[in-house]
Amino acid sequence: MPDCYIALGGNQGNVRETFSQALDRLNQHPEISLINTSQWVETAPVGSQTDATFLNGAAHLSTSLLPEALLAELQSVETEMGRVREVRWSARTLDLDLLLYDQLVFESAGLLIPHPAFWYRRFVLDPLTEIAPDVLHPLKHITIKQLRQRLLKQPFIFSIAGLPPDETAALIEELKPQYPDVVFTCWELTENMSQAEEPTLIAWLGTPQSAPNWDSLPVLPRLALSKEQNITGQIIHVLQSALDFQ
Repeated sequence: MPDCYIALGGNQGNVRETFSQALDRLNQHPEISLINTSQWVETAPVGSQTDATFLNGAAHLSTSLLPEALLAELQSVETEMGRVREVRWSARTLDLDLLLYDQLVFESAGLLIPHPAFWYRRFVLDPLTEIAPDVLHPLKHITIKQLRQRLLKQPFIFSIAGLPPDETAALIEELKPQYPDVVFTCWELTENMSQAEEPTLIAWLGTPQSAPNWDSLPVLPRLALSKEQNITGQIIHVLQSALDFQ
């Protein structure tokens, strides 16, 4: 049966008990077996919707369910445990995110596999590395342990691509005071840097007509952010996920 990995999170109620009940509920399903779990770790919340500390962890499942059926089961368990979907990044009793389904790359209206953001989130990678250090990310083509190690590299270089240079410069000046230890760069001015200086993350904020375009960026560190929303807020969320682990 396919091996799957999920992330668990929550910051309302007795979260440890909620995790235990949720995993027992999944393990009772005739087509799901619980193989292993990480330790539960306390993490700082991302965003400003809640200031209550989260508990996070990871679990290894074996299942004969297809991906969308497994997602439906995870969401059903969330609902049973009192999850109410209101504001993104808000307080919640339980989050169950499907991270990996073997080495499948899959996209539908309601599901992306692998999970599109877990590869740069310390609150996911730290517990996942405990139980799946040598598992490959099917798009980034390095192991979970290596993904985590990249985020620990100093200095942490965050490059911005796809914007006009003056907009990039203004954005960097806005971000510097909040993250003085991060080295912010404009990708277009540094794309010929040595491999040792390669950015930890490259945030692409362009359009299909932008130079550089999305496909020209290195696959490992690139992530696409939307220009339709608060760009500064999106970058802060990414950096909180990658840096402010505890």
